[in-house]
Amino acid sequence: MCYNTFMKRILLASVLFICCICLAVLSAQIPESAAAENVDVIVNLNDDSLLASCGEDFAYTNGKTVCVAKNNTVFSYLETQSFDKFVSLAMDSKHIVAIAKKGGDSLLFVYSYDERGIDKVGYTNSNLRTSKLIALYSDENGEFYVSDNAYIRSFEIENVDINTLYTSGGLFSNVEKFAVTEDEVNRILYALVDGDFYKITMQSLDDIENLDEFLVKTGNYTDLTIVDGALLVADETGVYSYNAQDGSFQLALETGVDANSRISVGYEQATARHWVYVKSDLNAVNVYSYEDGALNYYSTFDKTKYVHPTEFEEIAVYKTASSIILYSSPKHLQTLATLPANEYILVLTESGDFYYVYFYDETLGKAIFGYIKKQSDVTLCPADSTPSIGIYAQPLHPETPIYKYPTEDKEINKPLKYSTIYDQLVVINDVGSDGDFSWGWYKVGYLENNEVVYGYVRALNVSPYTQLHAPDLSKTAKLTEHNLGEYVKIYSLPLEDSAIVAEVSEGTQVYLKNKFDKNSEWTAIIYENKVAYVKTINVQPEGLTSWQIALAITIPTVVVAIVIVTIILVVIRKRKLSYKI
Repeated sequence: MCYNTFMKRILLASVLFICCICLAVLSAQIPESAAAENVDVIVNLNDDSLLASCGEDFAYTNGKTVCVAKNNTVFSYLETQSFDKFVSLAMDSKHIVAIAKKGGDSLLFVYSYDERGIDKVGYTNSNLRTSKLIALYSDENGEFYVSDNAYIRSFEIENVDINTLYTSGGLFSNVEKFAVTEDEVNRILYALVDGDFYKITMQSLDDIENLDEFLVKTGNYTDLTIVDGALLVADETGVYSYNAQDGSFQLALETGVDANSRISVGYEQATARHWVYVKSDLNAVNVYSYEDGALNYYSTFDKTKYVHPTEFEEIAVYKTASSIILYSSPKHLQTLATLPANEYILVLTESGDFYYVYFYDETLGKAIFGYIKKQSDVTLCPADSTPSIGIYAQPLHPETPIYKYPTEDKEINKPLKYSTIYDQLVVINDVGSDGDFSWGWYKVGYLENNEVVYGYVRALNVSPYTQLHAPDLSKTAKLTEHNLGEYVKIYSLPLEDSAIVAEVSEGTQVYLKNKFDKNSEWTAIIYENKVAYVKTINVQPEGLTSWQIALAITIPTVVVAIVIVTIILVVIRKRKLSYKI
C-alpha cells in the first residue's frame, strides 16, 4: 500500500513538472503585448532632493529613496542601510552613485539601472577614501569625479583604478560643489566653497592663501555644472552662464529657481543635443535645451499626470517628410519614439502647439499614442469627402466590424458594432490618401438608438448600397417648402451638416419609413430605395398608405365588375325566360 502511494506521488510530481515545462515554453512563445505605451513621468521631490542626469535620463532622491526616470517610467529604490541623509548624487548611462552622511563619516552607495528598474551594487574601491568623501560630479559624458578633504579624483564603477586630478593639504574640506573641465591650455576646477565661486587651475594646493587667490566672486551660489564646455552657476535668483574671457556672469534663467534648486546636464548623442535639468522652486524637474549659450525651455516633470484626449472629433492621415520625435505629452516631453521619414500616422486631435497621434511601430510590434509638434515636418494626406463608393454603403460580410478608429490594432481599438449585410451606412469620407497610397478606411455614420454614431470600416469590406426596398405598409407623404421657389433638402443622416442626397421640388411624394411623429425634428423617408431624412416641418402626412391607395383603386373596380356581372346575369336570365314563353 505504501509502495502504491509512493508511486502515485512520483507520478503526480512528474506530471506537474512536465506541465511547468510546457507553460514555460508556451510563455516564451507568446509575443510581448502590443498595448499602446502612453505613460508620463511623474516625479515627487522635496526641498532636500538631489538631482543628477545623463542624456535623457535623470535621477533624484527623496528622503532615503533613489529614483530614476528612464524610458518614460520612474523606478525607485529605498535604501535600507542606516544613514542620516544623502548629500551628493551623480550618474552615468548605467549607474547612479550617491554619497550619504552618517554622523561625521561618509557612505558610498552605487546602484545599477536599466529599463527594468534599479538594483543596488556591492561596490568597493580601496583606492577611494570612502569615509571622507564630500561631493560627486558627473559630466555630460557620464565621467565620475569625487572629492574628499584632500583630493579630487576621477573613477569608474567597473574599474578600481583612480586618477588624482587635484591635491591639497585639506583645503577641499569645505568644497560643496565642483566641476572639472579642460580648455586648450589647462584643466580647470570650478568649485563652490561656503557659497563663493572659485576657478582653480593649479593641480596642487597646500595652503589657504593659494586657494584665496582663485576666488572669482563671492555670493550664495548653490550649484554649478558644465554644459558644452560652458559653466552654469545657480543661486536663489537664477542660473548664470560664466564668461571665462572676462569673468562676467550673464543671466541665463531667472524664473523657476530658489535656494533649494539643483542643476545637472546630459548630452544626448542620438540627437546631438545638450540638456540642462533644473530642480525648480516648485520641486519639479524642468528641462532646457542648451543652444548657443541660451537655455530654451523644453518640458516639465512634476507630481501631476497629463490628461490625454479620449474622444476625437476628426481623424486625419499625415505622412512624415523627415524623422520627427514622438513625445509623451505637451507637458512631459519625454521621447516615446523617433519616427522615420515616409511613415503614415493618424492625427487624432490637436492640443495647443501639438498633434495627438497614433503610430504603429512595426519593428517593436506595438502601437504608440503620443504628441508631435505642429511645426514638425509632416504633410497632410487629405480625405476624399466624395469617395467613389457614393454616399451609401453596405457591409459585404454578415458580421463586419465598425471600429472607433481607422485601424485594426485590436489592443487599442474595439469594434463599436458588428454590421450585417442589410445595414445601410452613410459614407462620410475615405479618411486619407497620398498618390497611389490609400489608408483603406471609410468613415461612416449610422443610427444607434436614434443617435448618430460615427465609426470606421475597412474599405474592402463594403460596397455601394443596394438592399433596401420600400415596404408595402409604408405611408406616403408629400414634401413641401414653406418658402416659395425653394427646394426641399433630403439628407443622408438626421443632421444638417450631413451629405445632401437630393433637393426635390414642392409636392414630391415619398414613403415614410416609420410612423409619422410631428414632434420629432427629423422624419425618416425612403428615397430611391434608401433611407434618408428630411426636416419634419417639410412633411405633409395627409397622403394615403399604399394599402389605402390599393383599396381606393381596387374597390371601385370590383364594384363596377360586380355591377357589370349582375347586369349580364339579369340580361341572360330575362332572355331565358323569354325563350320559355
